[in-house]
Amino acid sequence: MENVQYAEELVREFLVFRGFTNTLQAYEAELSTEIGRNFEVDKILDLVFSVYIPKYQLDRLLSIFSFLKQCFTSPADTVLYTALLKLEQSVLRYYVVNALKSGRQEKVIEFFSVGGSHLMQKREDWIAWFAIPYIKNPSLDPQFRMYFSKEWSDTLVLSFRNFLSGIFNGTRIPALMKISTEKNMIKCLKSDIKQLNNKLSELQALLEVKEVELSLLRRNDHSINSGHKNLLKITTAGSSVGGQAFSGVYEESSTSSTTVQGVNSQTLSSAKSRAEKLCDSSRMSNAGK
Repeated sequence: MENVQYAEELVREFLVFRGFTNTLQAYEAELSTEIGRNFEVDKILDLVFSVYIPKYQLDRLLSIFSFLKQCFTSPADTVLYTALLKLEQSVLRYYVVNALKSGRQEKVIEFFSVGGSHLMQKREDWIAWFAIPYIKNPSLDPQFRMYFSKEWSDTLVLSFRNFLSGIFNGTRIPALMKISTEKNMIKCLKSDIKQLNNKLSELQALLEVKEVELSLLRRNDHSINSGHKNLLKITTAGSSVGGQAFSGVYEESSTSSTTVQGVNSQTLSSAKSRAEKLCDSSRMSNAGK
């Protein structure tokens, strides 16, 4: 709806700028009838069955069908054009029936006096309808009884709805309407770009903080690795010195052990010699005895 109003303002502005005052007046008059109702089916149905027919606005009722014929159908499209003509005939008959139900026979007479010649030229099956204003109880007449039933009127509204939905489905949007749509789209895109720029700034600031933290972590890791290497060197050097000292101690210990073994051997030999001497001395003593 906002797009439609914006487009209408653009048309008014252009007509005033070019000085098309007569066209502007005709344009304002057309807007007051609201033919088409922005291609909204429910609004068009409400316009026909709740405004034009109950208020006996026959000229506007005919104009809306003229609008549909010019904008959405052509005699070349026989199926669609024939369907619209039959729908128009049913709506006009509903107009007559509604006037009779309301006791407005003069509106029915006026209807045939205004468009009778046109109806006779286009539809021969209208001939019997010229007598309906003078029938006492047309709702009981076998020829017209069907048109006074609620089932027929409900079917007519449903058929009209389906027809409008069919012709409006996929209708190309006028270029003038796209101006407002594109304007709103550009506005939304600018807003999105602004939000994305703010988000980008926040992410860049966060990235800088993370880079600083990462740099500090790398420095700490480097310091720890250097400390480990120095400690390893010290440990290795200490192990070498300790090994040499242990080797010296081992050699000294080995020498001492050899010396001790030599002393023990001499002592043992001396002990043996003394024992042998005692044995010899004992033998000699026994022999003397």
